[in-house]
Amino acid sequence: MKKTVLFLFFSVCLSICTAQIKDPIIMDIGGNAVTKSEFEYIWNKNSANAVSDQKSLDEYVDLFVNFKLKVAEAKAQGIDTTKAFINELSGYRRQLAAPYLTDKDVEEALVKEAYERIKTYVETSHILVSVRPDDCPEDTLKAWQKISKIYQRAIQGEDFAKLAKENSEDGSKNNGGYLGCTTGGHFVYEFENAAFNTPVGEISKPFRTQFGYHVVKVHSRYPANGLYRSGHILKIVSPTATEEEKAAAKDSIFKIYNALKNGEDFRLYATKHSDDKNAASHNGEYGFLFCGSLPIEYEKTIFKLKVGEYSEPFQSKYGWHIVKALEFKPYPEMDALRENINTNIARDKRSELGKRTLVEKLKKEYNYTCNKESIEAFFESSGYTIVLAEKSVSDSPLFTLNGVTFTQKQFAAFLKNRKNLYSSNLNDAFDSFVQQEVLSYEDSQLEKKYPEFGHLMQEYSDGILLFDVSNREVWEKASIDTVGLESYFNANKAKYAWDKPHYKGFIIHCADAQVAKKAKKMIKKMPADSIAVVLKRTFNTDSTTLVKMERGLYAQGNNANVDFLVFKQGKLEPKEGFPEIFIQGKKLKKGPESYTDVRGLVISDYQNYLEQKWIEKLKGKFQVNVYKDVVNTVNKN
Repeated sequence: MKKTVLFLFFSVCLSICTAQIKDPIIMDIGGNAVTKSEFEYIWNKNSANAVSDQKSLDEYVDLFVNFKLKVAEAKAQGIDTTKAFINELSGYRRQLAAPYLTDKDVEEALVKEAYERIKTYVETSHILVSVRPDDCPEDTLKAWQKISKIYQRAIQGEDFAKLAKENSEDGSKNNGGYLGCTTGGHFVYEFENAAFNTPVGEISKPFRTQFGYHVVKVHSRYPANGLYRSGHILKIVSPTATEEEKAAAKDSIFKIYNALKNGEDFRLYATKHSDDKNAASHNGEYGFLFCGSLPIEYEKTIFKLKVGEYSEPFQSKYGWHIVKALEFKPYPEMDALRENINTNIARDKRSELGKRTLVEKLKKEYNYTCNKESIEAFFESSGYTIVLAEKSVSDSPLFTLNGVTFTQKQFAAFLKNRKNLYSSNLNDAFDSFVQQEVLSYEDSQLEKKYPEFGHLMQEYSDGILLFDVSNREVWEKASIDTVGLESYFNANKAKYAWDKPHYKGFIIHCADAQVAKKAKKMIKKMPADSIAVVLKRTFNTDSTTLVKMERGLYAQGNNANVDFLVFKQGKLEPKEGFPEIFIQGKKLKKGPESYTDVRGLVISDYQNYLEQKWIEKLKGKFQVNVYKDVVNTVNKN
C-alpha cells in the first residue's frame, strides 16, 4: 500500500515537472506567473528581430515587465472585476471563439459550393404543398402524404405542368409551376440543393423548406457568362393588360427602335421614354450585375451583343425591352466574393452544417453517451406540455460528455422558452439541446485545447486592462492636470525653445479701411480672450460679415500675412471681399510663454514623465522576478 502511494506521489510530481519543463515560468510579476509560451507569443508577434539579437530581447523583457506591472496594478484596482471590463472581454471572446466552434472544412466546402452555383444557370418548375413550421404533426403528415402521391404520379409520367396547376399551393401554379431560369443564391438552401443536385430532365424526391413540401423538375442547367453592364429601355406590359394596351406597348418600343436606327441617342431615349424609371434616372443604365439579376430573356440577349451594340425589341414577363451592351467582365475569384457569400450562408440553415459536423466529431472525442431509457421516459412524461414537464422530470441523466452529466431537468429548462422547437418535434429539440451543450463545453475548453487562442485571449484581457489603468494614471491625468502641466513646462522651458521667433495672436481681415480703423482702436488694450467675441458682436450679423479672424501661433513661413506684417517678408494675401488686414498679438523671440502655446508637445512629454514615475512606484509595489535561464531559451526549442 505504502509503495503504491509513493508511486502515485512521484508520478504526480513527475507530471508537474514535465508540464513545467514544457512551458516553464519566464517571470513572476506581483505573484502573477508568465509562461515562456505567452512571452514568446507576444515577442514573436511584436518583434521582427532574430532571437540571436540578445540586446533587443533584453530590452523587450524590460518593456514586457513594465507592461505586466501595469496589468498587475489594474487588477489591484479591481478593473478586471468591473462590469464594463467583463462585458468587453466577453464580446471579444465570442468573436474569437466563433471559428473554433464550427467545422472549417465544411464551411469552406459551402463557400466553394455557393461560388460555383453563382456561376451556373438552373431552370426549374416545382409543386408546393404548404406546411407551416408550427403546424401540428397530423397536418404535417397529411401534407407529406399528398406530396408523396404527387411525386409518384410525376415519376410515372404524368405531365408535371398539369400536376402543378391542379395541386400546387404556390402562385407559380398558373404557369404550370414554372419558375424560370436563374443562378444560385436566389432560392432557400434546401430548394437550391434540389435544383442543383437533381439530374437535368428529372424530378427531385419530396423535400421540405420553411414553406412546406416540394418536388422540383430541372429543365436545364448550364454555365453563366459573368458580369455585365448594360443600358435599357422598357415599355411595361401589365399581366392584366388589354389587347389594345399590349399592342400600344409593342408599337411604342418599335418606334423607339426605329429612331435609334436613324441615329437617335440611346441614353437620351432611355431617359425620356423608358418605363423603368430607376434606370431612366441614370440614362437607362445599370451598373455591373451578376448573371441571374435580371430576367433570363434580358441576359440571353445582352450576351449575344458586342460592346456598344443594342438589341432588337424583345419580350419578357415585364414587357418589351431594348438593351445595349456596355461592358463585360469575368466572374471575380472566390476570395473576392467570400465575405458576401459568408453573409448569405449565415442567413439560412447552411450556417448550422459546420456546427453539426463539429458536434458529431466532438461527441466522439468527448465520449458522448446517451441514456435512451431516460430520454424515452422524459418524452412520455412531458409530451408537448413542457410547463408540466418541469414538475414531472427528475435529475435522471440524459447523456454524458467527457464525464459531465446532463439531466432531464436541464433539458426541461432549455425547452421552457423554446416552444418553436418542441411543439412539432421533441426529437429535434433534444438534438438542439445536445448541440448547444456540446458546443458550450467545447467553448469552455478552448484556452486549454488551443494555446494560440489562450494567448490571444490573454492579450485582449491585458490590453483592455492596460488601456483603462493607463487612462486613469497617465493619459487622462496629463490632459486635465493644468497645474502639473504648467509646472512641468516651467521646469523644462529650455526644451521648448525656438530657433526662430514666432508670432502669437490674431490676424484680422476687414471689409474696408473704416472698419479696420474702428476695430483696431477698439481692441488695442483689450484682453486677448475677449477680442473675438467683441469684434463678432460689433461688426457681424446673421446677414452681414465685416470682420473675419484667425488666431494661432505662427512660425515664419506658416502664413503669408504674418510673414509680411510681422517678419517683413513677402506680400499680403487678403481674403476676397476683405482687403484690409491687421494683426493684434506679440512676437515671441526665444520660445513659448505658456504651456498652452505648445500644449500638444507638453502633454505628450508630461505623460512620459508621469509614466516613468508610475513605473518606479509599481516596481516598489510589486515584486518582479525574471528567470534569465528561461529567457535565454526563447525561440530556441
